Amino acid sequence: MKAMSRAALLAVTLLSAGVAQAEPLTLEEAIRQSVANSPQGEASAARIEVLEAARAAADTRPAPTIDGTVENIGTGSFNQFQVDATYNERIERGGKRAARIELAEGDIGVAQAEALIRRLDLAMQVQELYVEVQAAALDLELARSRVEIAERLQGEVQRRVDDARDPLFAGTRARTQLAEAQVDLELAEHALEAATIRLALLTGGNPDELSVVTNGFLGPQIVALEYDELSSIDLALYEARIQRAEANMRLQDANSRTDPTVYGGPRVFGSGDVALIAGISLPLPNRALNQANRDRAAAERRQIDADLAVERFQRRREIGFAIERVEEARREAEAIRTRVVSGAEQTLREVRAGYNRGGFTFLDVSTAESALHDARERMVDALAEYHRAKVDLDRLTGRFAELVGGN
Repeated sequence: MKAMSRAALLAVTLLSAGVAQAEPLTLEEAIRQSVANSPQGEASAARIEVLEAARAAADTRPAPTIDGTVENIGTGSFNQFQVDATYNERIERGGKRAARIELAEGDIGVAQAEALIRRLDLAMQVQELYVEVQAAALDLELARSRVEIAERLQGEVQRRVDDARDPLFAGTRARTQLAEAQVDLELAEHALEAATIRLALLTGGNPDELSVVTNGFLGPQIVALEYDELSSIDLALYEARIQRAEANMRLQDANSRTDPTVYGGPRVFGSGDVALIAGISLPLPNRALNQANRDRAAAERRQIDADLAVERFQRRREIGFAIERVEEARREAEAIRTRVVSGAEQTLREVRAGYNRGGFTFLDVSTAESALHDARERMVDALAEYHRAKVDLDRLTGRFAELVGGN
């Protein structure tokens, strides 16, 4: 009866069981460790550093030039050569410098948004593996419970066989059932070990010392989502691209203004006389090329708008489907817990009580035990599906954006 009490309270014991380790690792801490352990941070920082250097370059003025010429070099008695040396300075017009800086800052914004998305994708991988470890830990507890029940049942059957109350094959079947339960236990231990190793590869921890928190896994919550899909992290990338495209349009508008070059310097004649020369050079605008560049920038801006509209449409559908999956799995798990598992537990108690009184056969007990184990496995599978669907929903809504470095 002690084993039956443990079976009846499995939904409670699973919450506090799991792998016996010192300090369980929370999901949030696992994500933090994975982000810190990933080389993505260094790669993103290096890319930002490159773009910041490009911004510094965009913030510079045109470099001046110095020109020198020698003219009128003759032969014989001709001595009318002259030497010119001029300092040339190009003057930017139309706000080109500010437009270049804004475009460079747009590149930085896009890179930062992309880096955050990569960190969110990493957080999603960690969450998937975390759920896998949680489910494996609960499967291990189910396997242990099954072994305990099979051991106790095998002892009871063997006593009845020894008393000639049951045939010999009943004892053989009980021993075989115990062996099957022990094999399943070994497989569950290996599955948990493998899942833990995969999680440790991302967190950078020691798999022998890693355990996860199972509190809450058996208590799925109704999704009460208050979320504006237009402010999601993935859509923020499109906003950054729009800002860059608009900066590019302003740069093309600025480039339509030609930049004059002023120059001045001395002119030395062969006779030794010195004069001062000065002037201005203004290039003729290439309006066709300027307009083509402006049209291309405007087309890129419209393309981003179109891509953003598609992304919004798809995101609304994906979020709706994810919420539906979460709710469907939650309902299934609750129904199995309250109606199937509880009924199977009651059935096993009644069958075992009747078996002890001689009213049922070992096959009846074995069937009731298998039904209870299958019901519990189905409940854990439904809970795992709930949490996997929750992983997708959390990624779509950017739940861990602040945790991994979002604003």
